[in-house]
Amino acid sequence: MHKIENSAEINNAPETVIKYLWNVNNLPNYLPISKVKVLEKREGHIRLSHKLAAARMNMNLVCDFRKLENDTKLEYQTIKGMSVHGSWLCQPTDKGTNLTYTLEYEPPGWIFGTILDKLVIAKEMNRISVEALQKLTDILRGRETIQN
Repeated sequence: MHKIENSAEINNAPETVIKYLWNVNNLPNYLPISKVKVLEKREGHIRLSHKLAAARMNMNLVCDFRKLENDTKLEYQTIKGMSVHGSWLCQPTDKGTNLTYTLEYEPPGWIFGTILDKLVIAKEMNRISVEALQKLTDILRGRETIQN
Protein backbone atom coordinates (compact mmCIF):
# COMPACT_ATOMS: atom_id res chain seq x y z
CA MET A 1 0.00 0.00 0.00
CA HIS A 2 1.07 3.56 -0.65
CA LYS A 3 0.77 6.05 2.21
CA ILE A 4 0.22 9.82 2.21
CA GLU A 5 0.00 11.91 5.36
CA ASN A 6 -0.69 15.63 5.73
CA SER A 7 -1.59 17.88 8.67
CA ALA A 8 -3.15 21.30 9.17
CA GLU A 9 -3.93 23.56 12.10
CA ILE A 10 -7.63 24.41 12.35
CA ASN A 11 -8.83 27.07 14.78
CA ASN A 12 -11.75 25.02 16.10
CA ALA A 13 -12.10 22.56 18.94
CA PRO A 14 -11.54 18.88 18.01
CA GLU A 15 -15.22 18.14 18.79
CA THR A 16 -16.33 20.71 16.19
CA VAL A 17 -13.98 19.30 13.56
CA ILE A 18 -15.03 15.68 14.20
CA LYS A 19 -18.71 16.67 14.15
CA TYR A 20 -18.23 18.28 10.72
CA LEU A 21 -16.23 15.33 9.35
CA TRP A 22 -18.72 12.76 10.69
CA ASN A 23 -21.61 14.35 8.78
CA VAL A 24 -21.38 12.47 5.46
CA ASN A 25 -23.41 15.18 3.73
CA ASN A 26 -20.35 17.41 4.14
CA LEU A 27 -18.02 15.05 2.22
CA PRO A 28 -18.52 16.71 -1.20
CA ASN A 29 -17.56 20.05 0.38
CA TYR A 30 -13.94 18.99 0.79
CA LEU A 31 -13.43 15.81 -1.26
CA PRO A 32 -13.98 15.21 -5.01
CA ILE A 33 -16.95 12.93 -4.44
CA SER A 34 -20.61 13.01 -5.39
CA LYS A 35 -23.79 10.97 -5.09
CA VAL A 36 -23.30 10.16 -1.42
CA LYS A 37 -25.85 7.63 -0.22
CA VAL A 38 -26.01 6.22 3.31
CA LEU A 39 -26.52 2.46 3.15
CA GLU A 40 -26.35 1.70 6.88
CA LYS A 41 -25.99 3.80 10.02
CA ARG A 42 -25.57 2.79 13.64
CA GLU A 43 -23.69 4.17 16.64
CA GLY A 44 -20.10 4.94 15.59
CA HIS A 45 -20.46 3.37 12.12
CA ILE A 46 -21.73 4.52 8.73
CA ARG A 47 -21.63 2.57 5.47
CA LEU A 48 -22.07 4.66 2.35
CA SER A 49 -21.70 4.59 -1.38
CA HIS A 50 -20.35 7.46 -3.46
CA LYS A 51 -18.55 8.38 -6.66
CA LEU A 52 -14.93 9.50 -6.47
CA ALA A 53 -13.43 11.60 -9.25
CA ALA A 54 -9.67 11.02 -9.25
CA ALA A 55 -6.89 10.44 -11.78
CA ARG A 56 -9.23 11.15 -14.70
CA MET A 57 -11.55 8.37 -13.55
CA ASN A 58 -14.94 8.24 -11.86
CA MET A 59 -15.03 5.32 -9.45
CA ASN A 60 -18.00 3.88 -7.59
CA LEU A 61 -16.97 3.10 -4.03
CA VAL A 62 -18.60 1.70 -0.91
CA CYS A 63 -16.94 2.74 2.35
CA ASP A 64 -17.25 2.02 6.03
CA PHE A 65 -16.70 5.02 8.35
CA ARG A 66 -15.97 4.50 12.03
CA LYS A 67 -15.46 6.77 15.04
CA LEU A 68 -12.53 5.70 17.20
CA GLU A 69 -10.44 6.82 20.17
CA ASN A 70 -13.06 8.73 22.17
CA ASP A 71 -14.35 10.54 19.08
CA THR A 72 -10.97 12.06 18.20
CA LYS A 73 -10.35 9.82 15.20
CA LEU A 74 -12.39 8.77 12.19
CA GLU A 75 -11.38 5.93 9.93
CA TYR A 76 -12.72 4.79 6.60
CA GLN A 77 -12.10 1.71 4.51
CA THR A 78 -13.42 0.90 1.08
CA ILE A 79 -15.25 -2.40 0.87
CA LYS A 80 -16.02 -2.06 -2.84
CA GLY A 81 -13.87 -0.41 -5.48
CA MET A 82 -10.25 0.71 -5.29
CA SER A 83 -8.59 -0.39 -2.04
CA VAL A 84 -8.37 2.74 0.15
CA HIS A 85 -7.95 3.17 3.90
CA GLY A 86 -7.81 6.56 5.56
CA SER A 87 -8.15 8.38 8.83
CA TRP A 88 -8.70 11.83 10.29
CA LEU A 89 -7.03 12.38 13.67
CA CYS A 90 -7.93 15.46 15.72
CA GLN A 91 -5.45 16.49 18.41
CA PRO A 92 -6.14 19.53 20.62
CA THR A 93 -3.67 22.42 20.49
CA ASP A 94 -3.50 25.89 22.04
CA LYS A 95 -4.98 27.31 18.82
CA GLY A 96 -7.65 24.65 18.23
CA THR A 97 -6.98 21.35 16.48
CA ASN A 98 -4.13 19.72 14.65
CA LEU A 99 -5.91 17.65 11.99
CA THR A 100 -3.88 14.83 10.43
CA TYR A 101 -5.20 13.11 7.34
CA THR A 102 -3.66 9.74 6.48
CA LEU A 103 -4.47 8.00 3.22
CA GLU A 104 -3.31 4.52 2.22
CA TYR A 105 -4.26 2.99 -1.10
CA GLU A 106 -3.47 0.12 -3.42
CA PRO A 107 -3.34 1.07 -7.11
CA PRO A 108 -5.83 -0.86 -9.23
CA GLY A 109 -4.54 -3.49 -11.60
CA TRP A 110 -1.39 -5.52 -11.58
CA ILE A 111 1.81 -4.26 -13.27
CA PHE A 112 -0.13 -1.58 -15.13
CA GLY A 113 -1.49 -0.30 -11.84
CA THR A 114 2.05 0.25 -10.56
CA ILE A 115 2.99 2.14 -13.71
CA LEU A 116 -0.21 4.19 -13.60
CA ASP A 117 0.44 4.96 -9.92
CA LYS A 118 3.89 6.37 -10.69
CA LEU A 119 2.55 8.44 -13.59
CA VAL A 120 -0.79 9.70 -12.28
CA ILE A 121 -2.40 8.17 -9.19
CA ALA A 122 0.21 9.08 -6.54
CA LYS A 123 0.22 12.74 -7.58
CA GLU A 124 -3.57 12.84 -7.74
CA MET A 125 -4.04 11.21 -4.33
CA ASN A 126 -1.55 13.63 -2.77
CA ARG A 127 -3.33 16.58 -4.44
CA ILE A 128 -6.68 15.36 -3.09
CA SER A 129 -5.23 15.06 0.42
CA VAL A 130 -3.68 18.55 0.42
CA GLU A 131 -6.78 20.17 -1.11
CA ALA A 132 -9.10 18.40 1.36
CA LEU A 133 -7.18 19.83 4.31
CA GLN A 134 -7.12 23.30 2.75
CA LYS A 135 -10.87 23.22 2.05
CA LEU A 136 -11.60 22.00 5.58
CA THR A 137 -9.44 24.76 7.04
CA ASP A 138 -11.30 27.35 4.95
CA ILE A 139 -14.74 25.93 5.78
CA LEU A 140 -14.10 25.69 9.52
CA ARG A 141 -12.16 28.94 9.88
CA GLY A 142 -13.89 31.13 12.42
CA ARG A 143 -16.86 28.81 12.94
CA GLU A 144 -17.81 28.05 16.50
CA THR A 145 -20.73 25.77 15.72
CA ILE A 146 -21.42 23.52 12.76
CA GLN A 147 -24.91 22.60 11.60
CA ASN A 148 -25.72 18.90 11.25
